[in-house]
Amino acid sequence: MGELIQDLHSREDGLTEGPEGCPQGHYDGQVSFPVSKVHGKQSNGHVYSFPSSGIAGSRSIHLSVNQKTAYMDIEIISKEEIKPASPTPPELRTFRFSILDQLTRDSYTNILFFFFPRKQRGTYLNDVISQRSRCLKESLSKTLVPFYPLAGKIKDNLHIACNDDGVYYVETQTNIGLLDFLRKPENEFMNQLCPFHPDSTELLSKSYPIMVQVNIFYCSGIAICLSASHKIFDGLSVSTFMQSWAATARESTVQINPSFISSSLFPPILDMYQDSPPVVSKPQKNEPKYATSRFVFDSSALAALKSKAAISTSSAKPSSAKAVMGLLWKSAIAAWKVRSVLFIPVNLRTKVSPPLSPHSLGNIVWLARAKCCDNPKLELELLINKISNSIGTMNADFVESINGENGIQKLMGALKDFHEVFYDPNSMAECIYISSIRKTGFYEADFGWGKPIWTCIARGNRDLHGLGNIAHLIETKSGDGIEALVTMKEEYM
Repeated sequence: MGELIQDLHSREDGLTEGPEGCPQGHYDGQVSFPVSKVHGKQSNGHVYSFPSSGIAGSRSIHLSVNQKTAYMDIEIISKEEIKPASPTPPELRTFRFSILDQLTRDSYTNILFFFFPRKQRGTYLNDVISQRSRCLKESLSKTLVPFYPLAGKIKDNLHIACNDDGVYYVETQTNIGLLDFLRKPENEFMNQLCPFHPDSTELLSKSYPIMVQVNIFYCSGIAICLSASHKIFDGLSVSTFMQSWAATARESTVQINPSFISSSLFPPILDMYQDSPPVVSKPQKNEPKYATSRFVFDSSALAALKSKAAISTSSAKPSSAKAVMGLLWKSAIAAWKVRSVLFIPVNLRTKVSPPLSPHSLGNIVWLARAKCCDNPKLELELLINKISNSIGTMNADFVESINGENGIQKLMGALKDFHEVFYDPNSMAECIYISSIRKTGFYEADFGWGKPIWTCIARGNRDLHGLGNIAHLIETKSGDGIEALVTMKEEYM
């Protein structure tokens, strides 16, 4: 892997194969990943990495399957706007952001959900595809009624106009099977499954809160991509929406309804600058080159990593997420050889008294900050302790301290420090932003044809968020592993 993850050694093997071509969409086998190495020792599928690639410039791309080169064609079948099933009442036509939303950089996160539905006996594939397409659109329309801000437009840094314009919705078809695609899911291919592209000025100008792309594979496999604006969505909000949409699609009697309490708890600043920061920074002439790689830690790898972190007998083993964060940070420090700062978004819903519903929508998070010197020989245990201590500061006292006028000053001061560290070219520190969206329920999104076989974040090699070094952690399907998507300057990868 090179300088960044010097402790990890990974292979570029593919997924295990299902039936040849899988023309009927029947595959009952468990999707598994290849054997690889951790800390230079052979292990049973501990960690793997897929190579990084740039964003494809067209809808026709090369795909390597079993050492043969094939073309993956993605044909756009339709583009439309899905409107709510019933109109939004006049009193709900303006949705105000909270101050936490206002202080969040406007960017889109692409989250992919892969499904391998079973075709019902005696039905034609085209009929199945048509039925599922209709189900997704109708259920999305119904879901937008309680999630009414998502059918509007982001007008400025103050509010969403809940005008029922609808959600941007794309349907595509591909000429390859889902399992063939998943054997080598490079970033170049993954980004073709997403509705949001950095160069799409038409979409950016319309300021959709969310966009959806439904991709139908040759064998009836499905990939649903949700492109969610960070102006209204954090990771838990995305999960709430997807689970609600899925429950509506399968006609579940248990419905998930959102709560829009954020702006009353954290009131907005009405005279704050009205224009949001750009969704995506435009490419600069001397823009650094970035590389993106994906790593997966299974339960065995995590157990070994946590044991290594708990060196002394008095040390408790850290959580899996903190152990992986510590490893990524330690590897980055070794590559940078300068002092560094780690930023971690922390969910504040459980810090409020009484705790908020997990279905409270908005950016109900704030950034914990951990600092470190430039010593590449720092023990993993020490870095994990720094992470734990910084997250520990995001408690009930902190939440209380950011309410009211004094709270506004505290948040603005913290944001100023954040910008000085992250965006100041004269800063003497390197930074990394690591977000964990584990245990948010992404794998519970069952639309009536089974739960996802894989859920992941798609991101290209450009610094789309203006953050430079960034990593997202998400759980594996088994629930006891972690997948890390890491974007760093190319020289450090």
